[in-house]
Amino acid sequence: MVDLDCLAALDCLQWLRTGARAAEILECSQPNISRNARKCEKIFGISLKKKVAEWQLIGDDSLIQAERQVHQLHRWNNGSPLRLDAQHWLRDTYSPLALQGWIKGNMNYLDYHQPLNLIKSRIIDAWLCSAPDAPQSDELAAIQLCSMPSLLVVVRDHPLTDRLDGMTMEDIRPYPLLPLPRGSFPIYESVLESLGLQHHDPAVMSRSSLPAEDLLVGIASPLTMSLYGPRYVALPIQLPIKVGDVLMVRTEFVNHPRTQALVDDLLQHLQRITQDLPSVELLGHPAVQAS
Repeated sequence: MVDLDCLAALDCLQWLRTGARAAEILECSQPNISRNARKCEKIFGISLKKKVAEWQLIGDDSLIQAERQVHQLHRWNNGSPLRLDAQHWLRDTYSPLALQGWIKGNMNYLDYHQPLNLIKSRIIDAWLCSAPDAPQSDELAAIQLCSMPSLLVVVRDHPLTDRLDGMTMEDIRPYPLLPLPRGSFPIYESVLESLGLQHHDPAVMSRSSLPAEDLLVGIASPLTMSLYGPRYVALPIQLPIKVGDVLMVRTEFVNHPRTQALVDDLLQHLQRITQDLPSVELLGHPAVQAS
């Protein structure tokens, strides 16, 4: 019912959040993005409304979803650029990688709700998130790229750094964890809760001369330690759970040659950047089979 450029304008506006970013990706003007987005809204009887910094589609989406299915199939099978996005903690790992035939999004999602909606709605074609909480869905398949330890990190002058030798979980429990987006990581959070790491002791906090933010215990992996900067150090304790980077695609495209080419490129990139990180294991096989 609409041409490729028209629907792409609406989809990229919803995906990338601003007309400027959509125009940059589609190599056109912002007025052109606005005109085409309004045209789609009128044709499909829907509207885009911004809610908590994200564009949400309002109205009966059955017709536009049918159109998106056709347009997505055209992108995959006719060599058009495909759309990839990622969680914010993966951005430094993957944004430097040039991927032929792929357009990368903002790569700055904190929780899973919006990117999950985008891939299910066929607005994006692939999404990088994390195990063990990669979504399980009949519509999606997950390809786990790597597996690695989950680390706890603190600032170098944190009270815990005075007791690195023989450290136990009991030593860590009095200090608060850096908060995770609520409800986004139920499997991971259940492990932390089972270890007693969801609560802290206000009395211990009050005795420290450090500001409260410097008493937080952060969560990292060998690939994300650099996000904290040189002021932070990993604690010498092993959490009983591993994490890993996961590529999500729709099930109908999991065996597509372009998916395999993307997986190969991502794994080659990981191999290059993890040469000095022996605790990172490269995988590249389905992590969560579609049920």
